[in-house]
Amino acid sequence: MKGSVRIVVSTKRLRYELNLRRNITIIQGDSASGKITLVQIIDDYLSGRTGPGTEVICNKKCVVLSGEEETAILRLRLLKTAVVFVDEQERFLYSKAFAEAVLDSDCYFVFVTRDGLNMLP
Repeated sequence: MKGSVRIVVSTKRLRYELNLRRNITIIQGDSASGKITLVQIIDDYLSGRTGPGTEVICNKKCVVLSGEEETAILRLRLLKTAVVFVDEQERFLYSKAFAEAVLDSDCYFVFVTRDGLNMLP
């Protein structure tokens, strides 16, 4: 990974700005601090489920991975230089197979979790 990726996610009430300088970023924090809300806004925006005033600005493709582990890994392998978001509700986030797919990928990752991800650097 060379350089950094800037992401701005905003609604009428919220604004998140991220500058990713590494390929793996882990967002941790207290309950109700807006971690999962960030991923939900991005997922809703990408799915066309948001109203006016919601924006996701990034010069790379943004993706939210969810669902079954096998499907998520297959989808990840098809992505090139995207920014991939995963929240802690997705159990595959903690699997060895997913960690191996992440390490083989050229994507940027943003993981939202309160738990450690020991299998990732």
